[in-house]
Amino acid sequence: MLQSKLQPLVEKCGAVNLIIPVYNEEAILKSQLEPVLNQLPEGFFVTVVENGSTDKTASILNTMKVQNTSLKVIHLPEPSYGNAVREGLESSTADILMVDDLDVLDTDFWVSGLEIIAEGSTDLIQGSKVLAGKNDRRPFLRRAATRVLTSLLRLLLGFKGTDTHGPKIMRRSSMASIFPQCGNEPDLYPSELIIRAQRMGLVIRELPIKLEEIRETPLALHKRVPRAIRDLFRLRTKLGKS
Repeated sequence: MLQSKLQPLVEKCGAVNLIIPVYNEEAILKSQLEPVLNQLPEGFFVTVVENGSTDKTASILNTMKVQNTSLKVIHLPEPSYGNAVREGLESSTADILMVDDLDVLDTDFWVSGLEIIAEGSTDLIQGSKVLAGKNDRRPFLRRAATRVLTSLLRLLLGFKGTDTHGPKIMRRSSMASIFPQCGNEPDLYPSELIIRAQRMGLVIRELPIKLEEIRETPLALHKRVPRAIRDLFRLRTKLGKS
């Protein structure tokens, strides 16, 4: 069971806080989150950052919070993935911080990543959709978008890696100084976080993840892609290539 796998890792690593940004997720919120909450060991907490939802997501979360002491809920007034991730990271005092998306929640990645973190020589574990291979069961266009974004990050910002937007596991002591430096670009906060960590010389390791399309993305690709390209050039202006 998940609890038996996570418990010894929490004992080695210290308190763990999983941060999940959500926006208009009423359709999958309980089915994805409840099985995880029911299997968490002591010292493992979940913070869900709801940002600007217009459906029943906020009210569902408020009910779930009353029923589960390991769940914390933060509400933000405007939709912004970047702001949601940043708020979750900056508000936590846990030793180990994790970020994952509601439609992914790859518990095998959590266990493997925490095992590496527990060894003490790695600052950040980045989950990679590119390395997932056949375990990336998303539609072709979403897989292609991931590869295009990674290529642009390499070209414009000197990124070294295969992905910046997958799940993450990090030591707060190593990463905390980076959080306030990152901007609030809606889609590229995770990219800036990883690139700044690389430039600081932190030890980063990538692991493949498993994912498949279990619902339509809350924000369609034809809206996300232009915004991501805009933010990419903003990052280039702010950070330079190296």
